[in-house]
Amino acid sequence: MTRLVDSVPIRREGNTDVKRQAVILTLALALLASCGGGSGSETAPPPIASAPTGLWIAGGSTGAGLSAFKARATSMSAPFAAPVRADAASASSTYTLEASIDEHDILKFDEDVLAVAPSRTACCFVFAQANTEAANPTPSRSVKLYRTESSAARATLLSQIELQERESVEGLYLADKRLQALTSTSWYGTFGANLRIAPYWQSQQTRMVTYDLAVPTAPRTVSDLSIEGALVASRRDGDQILLVTRHTPVIAGFNPQPTTTAAVAGNQNALANIKDADVLPRISQNGNALDVLKLDNCYRQDPSHRLATTKLDGTIVTTLLSVSAVNGSVIKASCILEPITGVYVSSSSIVLTSVDSSSTKESTYVHLLRLRDHLYQGSARVDGALYSGGHADFRLSESTGVIRLVTTEFTQDPVDQFDHRLFTLKPSAAAPELDILATIPSAGETEIGKPNEDLYGVRFMTDRAYLVTFERTDPLYVLDLKDPARPKVAGSLEVPGLSDLLHPVSDALLLGVGRTGGGRAKVELYNVQSMSAPRSLGSFELGADYASSFSPAQFNRYAFTYLAGTSNDRFTLPYSAWRLVNDEMQSKSAIALFEISSKSTPDAARLQPVGEASLIRDSVDSSTRVLIHNDALYAWSGDLLYAGFWSNPETLAPQRN
Repeated sequence: MTRLVDSVPIRREGNTDVKRQAVILTLALALLASCGGGSGSETAPPPIASAPTGLWIAGGSTGAGLSAFKARATSMSAPFAAPVRADAASASSTYTLEASIDEHDILKFDEDVLAVAPSRTACCFVFAQANTEAANPTPSRSVKLYRTESSAARATLLSQIELQERESVEGLYLADKRLQALTSTSWYGTFGANLRIAPYWQSQQTRMVTYDLAVPTAPRTVSDLSIEGALVASRRDGDQILLVTRHTPVIAGFNPQPTTTAAVAGNQNALANIKDADVLPRISQNGNALDVLKLDNCYRQDPSHRLATTKLDGTIVTTLLSVSAVNGSVIKASCILEPITGVYVSSSSIVLTSVDSSSTKESTYVHLLRLRDHLYQGSARVDGALYSGGHADFRLSESTGVIRLVTTEFTQDPVDQFDHRLFTLKPSAAAPELDILATIPSAGETEIGKPNEDLYGVRFMTDRAYLVTFERTDPLYVLDLKDPARPKVAGSLEVPGLSDLLHPVSDALLLGVGRTGGGRAKVELYNVQSMSAPRSLGSFELGADYASSFSPAQFNRYAFTYLAGTSNDRFTLPYSAWRLVNDEMQSKSAIALFEISSKSTPDAARLQPVGEASLIRDSVDSSTRVLIHNDALYAWSGDLLYAGFWSNPETLAPQRN
């Protein structure tokens, strides 16, 4: 197993060029796509129309899909830059963007079994460790299943599921005595390699293995689904799991980075006799090949459409599979031959995005599909790009059929380097198109953010959006989205520091996780009951007696654990802090525990630190996870499982395997 890159949070600081490069290099949150047929009684989505007006088309004459692939492949004529590898529930669950849509993670719990998986995801805040065996465990090569006893704050190892050679678990799903392990032979960082680096998606393999945990001491394999390609995203909607993979076919004699006319001509010869099967990824279940994709049905650009791009290149095929969470069978299979760099999933829709940087003025393509049948609903193009690394999908939302998104444009103007815009879009009733309903700011309106303020935390609610911009102070903006055709900035608040992650506690309370202007991680509670007059209810710094501190929850939602109660809520933030004393680096790693009291009375609500749980290993990274179960507290860090009590966090201790 080889880790190609650590997941390191990158912020845009310094001059404009550095900011632009850092953001672009951290972008690539993986794609989704749509085409093709399914299995069983599913049929392929029909062609959009005999004379389509949508940007994407599917179907058509036999060989249309292969022709579209060849057109893209033979247009590749320049080398590409190298990628950067770069209420009250009794238990908390994986923190997700949408409450109804689950996301895979390395720790899952179903109030009976706790499952944890080894992860290649790690970060940079590692310091000297105690010279003990417990502080330096041998990295696990298996998925571990534990029985938890919340009353005793204890966990007992039940069984282990060994991994195959070169395989790494990218995440798990666990519900209804079914465990799904998503594995991949290669890993390119949280958001994947540069989308246009086709060779990096060759010869990869993704598996989703479904296990029956009716007897957790002896997990039974139900299904082993294998997809040629690298896993880049997944989501769970009830009894279905959506898998997104990325594949580049290996074609004999084809040079994916041609630099000469002769090389381009050679590519044309290599492509002359290829067939559909040479392009599409191979998919199998329990060793049996599945014929669930048709290249002619892959969605692809209509070159006559007004939004069509003139630059066509790339040999990457993106596959989208809807899979049964019960038996692992493929319910719907789709593919796409267009570039995709982002995905957002709601309870009814898939929103795909692609940032176009081919000109000096960046723009973002937005594509809408239905969740369950992958049926294409339309596309639009808006100014600016979707950024913010692991929180990029927080800048997208769908509510009552309306898409809302926030983009940033780099202006190259030293007086004001950023333009931030909110767009609302809705499918057209007449054709597969997306109509832009409104924009903030519109002509003559005040911009979002002061000059040179970058955009950080963004969070949408049903009829509101919260945005944080920052240069020296943190303006929190509240946007009124009740009328999507007439959105407006309703109010703002300036406080020191910034928020990277925004969590809606209630309709009237908002929590921000970010950092101070002095470089420490912080958490702050806001009263947003009045949209026109938001106010702070207090903040708390992590590692206040240290020079600097950092919480992986600032950039990784899964490191943030939140348990909502009827009147009081609990949440945790793992963090590392460090300081230099007499030329010696001192550090600490801990899990900070907080409660929000009186949340049903916003004016009386309070943010209260209730203690810290220390880790024997002096490191916290993006693979640190915390679980709250009744009064028990569990933590997974450094391949060790800890257990203790919320009411007495000092009891947190490693569990014997």
